[in-house]
Amino acid sequence: MTDTAQPAYRVLARKYRPNTFSELIGQEVLVRTLGNALSLGRLAHAFVLTGVRGIGKTSTARLLAKGLNCIGADGTGNATLEPCGMCEPCRSIAAGHHVDVLEIDAASHTGVDDAREIIEGVGYRPVSARYKIYIIDEVHMMSKSAFNAMLKTLEEPPDSVKFIFATTEIRKVPVTILSRCQRYDLRRVPVDMLTAHLSMICEREIISADTDALATIARAAEGSVRDALSLLDQAAAMAADKLTNNLVADMLGRPGRSESYSILSSALNGDCGAALATFETAYSRGSEPEALVTDLLDLIHLSSVQAAGGNDETLIESERVMVASLAEAGIARLGRAWQLLLKGHTELGQAPNPAAACEMLIIRLAHAAQMPTPAELMQKIPQTPTKSPAPSAPNSNMPAPSTQDVLEQPDLEQPNPAMMQLTSLTSIVDLAETNGEMLLAARIRNHVRLVSLKPGNLQIALAGAAPDQLEGDIARALSQWTGQRWLVSLSEFGGEETLAEHQRENDEKLRDTIAREPLVAQILDIFPGASIDEIKTPETAIIGNATGSDDALLRANTDDEEMLG
Repeated sequence: MTDTAQPAYRVLARKYRPNTFSELIGQEVLVRTLGNALSLGRLAHAFVLTGVRGIGKTSTARLLAKGLNCIGADGTGNATLEPCGMCEPCRSIAAGHHVDVLEIDAASHTGVDDAREIIEGVGYRPVSARYKIYIIDEVHMMSKSAFNAMLKTLEEPPDSVKFIFATTEIRKVPVTILSRCQRYDLRRVPVDMLTAHLSMICEREIISADTDALATIARAAEGSVRDALSLLDQAAAMAADKLTNNLVADMLGRPGRSESYSILSSALNGDCGAALATFETAYSRGSEPEALVTDLLDLIHLSSVQAAGGNDETLIESERVMVASLAEAGIARLGRAWQLLLKGHTELGQAPNPAAACEMLIIRLAHAAQMPTPAELMQKIPQTPTKSPAPSAPNSNMPAPSTQDVLEQPDLEQPNPAMMQLTSLTSIVDLAETNGEMLLAARIRNHVRLVSLKPGNLQIALAGAAPDQLEGDIARALSQWTGQRWLVSLSEFGGEETLAEHQRENDEKLRDTIAREPLVAQILDIFPGASIDEIKTPETAIIGNATGSDDALLRANTDDEEMLG
């Protein structure tokens, strides 16, 4: 009886490791830079490659080692970005046993003794290759003493030695090391490019796969080619080389794109029952609530970009239809949904039952969808004429604002400081602000009560936590600004209210006046529990959908807004 040994299976991540720079996807800037450096003879002696896991750092290091030592099929070639793969250096480096290309795992060679071995080896010329190359993977795991030991060698290595470092944690590499290297940041591979790469591999491996399924794998890989190939390997084994979107979603523990769209579309249409039913189906199939909310956020983002006029060239056809449908909800509703989902995503990690928290989030989302946007609300409210508020008392420091459809507080006209007559506390504050003494002006406004004011003589009382020697600061400032001596004295009792207290009283009166306006009163009736919190003048207000005649902004907090978060 004869046993026939089956050839060992090579996982896709190893089988499709790039053999040339042209096969390295998503890193065009890196390839172009290295190509120019080779052609111009400006190749550095040390490189550091950084980026997330699985995007080609180690593969790039090996390709660079092959290219620097390639001698061509005829043995007369020079360093190139397209190694032939046929010469002895190329084949030995690819097999991982070239004597002059040393690949070191820094995770298991962290100490100064390991660095000393590298330093001693640098002193010897290459045995058979053009360059002796040290590839140090996960270099950030080397100890501080090991880094320090390598500084001198890394700064001035022999001409025949090259260092190539790879790391996922570039911030943990000392700047003294980084300053001696050329740094290359490898980019995440875009979803559309990664999907096309997976499709090409499926054709070669005779794997039947829906485009939606490959796009789901590409999104789950988060830009990592190795992760994508590992997931494809797993999905192919689970589905017997017949990949569908639902099978891939089951494997990943996340809803299919169509399920996420159904939940979001139903919620935005206010159909809470349909949204919850779809969630229950997805959850029973193994979809995780956190993965669902992440997918919903992704759909909201894509839809908002399209609603704002962005393009959808990177989307596959089925997703393009979904996103276009969701974009019809408009930026206002999509933005509100984004805020709810973002807050809900945080709450999932704190909830004792993530599934229940996800259902509550869907209910809130459906409830919010039924609420009108600010623009729709303003269109439904009839434009009623308004009355001007009664003029303020003659001795008021702030004139009462005029009232139109929306109210405005006109700015006080600032008199010329040179002609100013100091007849009130307000005029002293104005003089301080004119001379750039904003802090002193604020202290006078908040802490000074006027008792009496005569030319060269000011009597005040202090209120609140007034700073020490405030009266002395006022006396010195007035003497400097007016050119005559001023006496500022303190009184234990009496005095008018401070300017800040007076302003607060005026603001309360203004709120009461505004609240009686028919338009505002109608808004307050529509939103029970609402209140006028702030009144802004046109210079500082940002009015979302106001017309050109709007003069002020009213901001109201409602119970619904607090409930929705």
